Amino acid sequence: MNKLLFLFLTLLVIGSCKDEDNTNADFFSPVQVYLSINLNLPAYTNLSLPQGYVYESGGNKGIIIYHTIFNEYVAFDRTCPLNPTDACSYVSVDSTNSFYRCGHYTSSWQACCNSKFDPANGSVLSGSAKRALKQYYVRQDGSTLIITNTP
Repeated sequence: MNKLLFLFLTLLVIGSCKDEDNTNADFFSPVQVYLSINLNLPAYTNLSLPQGYVYESGGNKGIIIYHTIFNEYVAFDRTCPLNPTDACSYVSVDSTNSFYRCGHYTSSWQACCNSKFDPANGSVLSGSAKRALKQYYVRQDGSTLIITNTP
């Protein structure tokens, strides 16, 4: 009876396992992020109004700092979570400033997987990506934003 129960439980555990879809696994390289942004500097005037943004170096493929319509600042890695090692896998703010999408602008739009992401929380709005963008912590201290990968 014990052998039968053991066999049943073993089959149950094995049967509940499934192949993991690694096409969208979290392959982000661990990086140290610490940015200090002085909002009074001319380079950051785009951040003074909601839906304003800037691109900064850092993270894996750069960082988007975005001023949401909720009057908060958020920061996301520019690496698309679908195929983060692809050369084209950059996330950019759409020309309407209302969402992010996978691809980048040169003289025109160059799509990669063309997934779209919510600018406030980085969640997937449409497309092939299954994971949200990698988000960084943003703390505001007066007119300074501190962006880090740890709280």
